[in-house]
Amino acid sequence: MSEPSQNLPASTRRFRRLGLGTALMFLLAGICILMAALVHGSWQRTSTKNANDLVKEINNRIADTVAGNLQQILTNASASQEALRTIFFQDVIEITNEAKREFVFLSLLQSQPTISWVAFGWPDGNFFGARKDSDEGIRMVEVRHGAEGPEPDLLRVDSYQPEIGDIHFLDRALSATPFRSTEQDWYQAADQSKMPVWTEYTDTPLGKQPGIAISSKLTVYSHYLGVVMIGIDLDRLARFLTALKVTSHGRAFILDSGNRVLTASEVGTTAGGWHELAAVKDPLAGAIQLAMSEHDIELARLTMPRNIAVMDGMSEVEQYVTFTPLPFRHWVVATVIPAEDILGEIPGATRRLYMIVIASVVVVSLFGAFVAHRLISRPIAVIAGQMQQIERFHLEGLTYHPSRLRELDELSEALRRMGRGLSSFRKYMPADLVEILIRQGIEAKPGGQTQPLTVLFTDLAGFTGLSEAKPEQIVEILGDHLDFMSRIVAAHAGTVDKFIGDSVMAFWNAPASNPLHALSACQAALACRDAFRQSAQGMRAMDLGKIGLRIGVNSGSALVGNIGSRDRLNYTAIGDVVNVASRLEALNKRYGTDILIGEATRIEAGDGVVVRRVDQVAVYGRRGGIQVYELLGLTETKDALGDLSWIAQYDEGFERYLRRDFDRAIESFQEADRRRGRDEPSRRMILRCRRYIDQPPPVDWDGTDMAESK
Repeated sequence: MSEPSQNLPASTRRFRRLGLGTALMFLLAGICILMAALVHGSWQRTSTKNANDLVKEINNRIADTVAGNLQQILTNASASQEALRTIFFQDVIEITNEAKREFVFLSLLQSQPTISWVAFGWPDGNFFGARKDSDEGIRMVEVRHGAEGPEPDLLRVDSYQPEIGDIHFLDRALSATPFRSTEQDWYQAADQSKMPVWTEYTDTPLGKQPGIAISSKLTVYSHYLGVVMIGIDLDRLARFLTALKVTSHGRAFILDSGNRVLTASEVGTTAGGWHELAAVKDPLAGAIQLAMSEHDIELARLTMPRNIAVMDGMSEVEQYVTFTPLPFRHWVVATVIPAEDILGEIPGATRRLYMIVIASVVVVSLFGAFVAHRLISRPIAVIAGQMQQIERFHLEGLTYHPSRLRELDELSEALRRMGRGLSSFRKYMPADLVEILIRQGIEAKPGGQTQPLTVLFTDLAGFTGLSEAKPEQIVEILGDHLDFMSRIVAAHAGTVDKFIGDSVMAFWNAPASNPLHALSACQAALACRDAFRQSAQGMRAMDLGKIGLRIGVNSGSALVGNIGSRDRLNYTAIGDVVNVASRLEALNKRYGTDILIGEATRIEAGDGVVVRRVDQVAVYGRRGGIQVYELLGLTETKDALGDLSWIAQYDEGFERYLRRDFDRAIESFQEADRRRGRDEPSRRMILRCRRYIDQPPPVDWDGTDMAESK
């Protein structure tokens, strides 16, 4: 017999299945999220590209502006230096002419707003220059070494205030100074070069003032006079960058190859000039440092612009940083633009879009789940329930459930028609058996197994008289009889195998297991007898003659399963236990009893039943005798059976019968018949004993009586 189909693999049993409504809700949510992701992804790519393009455009503009202004400053400084050198070289003004020299220096300084110094250094270390301060004040500075008087290293500073068309002298200050022009980088570089050279300086006669200078040596008529210098304060460049408008929050910086940043005096430092990038307390400068560290940027090797998007760790705001090399001393202009300056309201709009998408997904999912539940899930659940009823062969409750969806409506109608067809079909088979087989998942293919069973046979005595009645009456009476017999068997966990005319075959312990199968069969047999006695009253009222019910029950091992051909099967039991049960049913006619059970059933039922031994019989077609018992009732209702002392009298008579003491056996059987009122087995045994008195049994006789017919 096939294994039940519910023994599924562990992986299948562990798999959790979703409901259709839940699956549709997730599907709708997934579609909404996917569409939002696609739209957002496309929009994000477009906005990112536009932002990058805008950053490049702004950076190119800023870089061009810085490079152009720087180049203009450098060009003006170079031109001023060349003009000054030419004046002295052509001997238009002698360098020693103090008045005219001051006039030329002052005029040149006023004509070039970006120039900070116009100066000249002599080989003896002396220095003369004009200095333009940040407040547009001008100072004439002279350093003279070996001067007469108490200060041999004299520093003279004359302060002037320019006015329209004139210049106003303010004051003069005299002090000592260690400054020597020959010790400065701008002097030494020009002294060793035939061409003007650019250098950086820090020291001036007025103190530390970082700047860049272009200088060249002055030789007149082969006589070396000194070095001409034009200086530009770095603080002026830094202020220019600070004032340069990049974006509302963006800035531009100049970096050198040593990772120093040029800052103005008011940008978080005590003085303007070069400062280490890490020391500048400016979030935008921090973004530059982060970009350089994350992307391994070496400014000295930078030849092309680099655009980098970074996250500033201090403000958690995305920054766009661009590095562009400048054509001067490996300087680099770095522009830093916060993303909010480029994207504007886009991040806020994105967050609002996310909230709208989330709300839309929730609304659409809930609405989809509601619609799916009303239109699909609930009708399908009803249809699934109907199919489960069909699976269990419970066809009475199948009804048509209309649906707004055509396919589900047609499916419900088809199930109703199927149920109606199966309801008619189930009348041709033991429906209870089919339900059990389906429930246990036993596959419909030939096969079986040997197992203990208890088999019951019933038969209507006097059915021949019924055959003379009208056919309609026969069908009605027989249908009612078989119906209540089937219901009683099913109520006691039995399986109706088949109807054979007016007979019923049933068995217990298959396909459903029942350890108390013998006791259950006995209970069913007594219930069938009692129910038949009530129905028999109606038959007598219809003048259908005397009709009785005979029942035989036997227990033992039998082959049970799907027996038959590949195309047509019958779930049944075969074997000696079945044959004996059928013979026991027939023996009731011989002994005038209603229910006979076999010895194995008596043992299996135990103390749960009240029986009396009837005879030791060799049934037709079987060698060897078996003990046959009449089933009287159940132990729990023993009191309703009245006086049972006659059973002991019968047993005493049967023992005397087995000892061949037939005369005394007759006395015991007569007493048992008297006490019971009328006992057909006792009268049967009395006749047999008298026969054996007249014709004694053979020597090897063991008390077994031969049943000569089925």
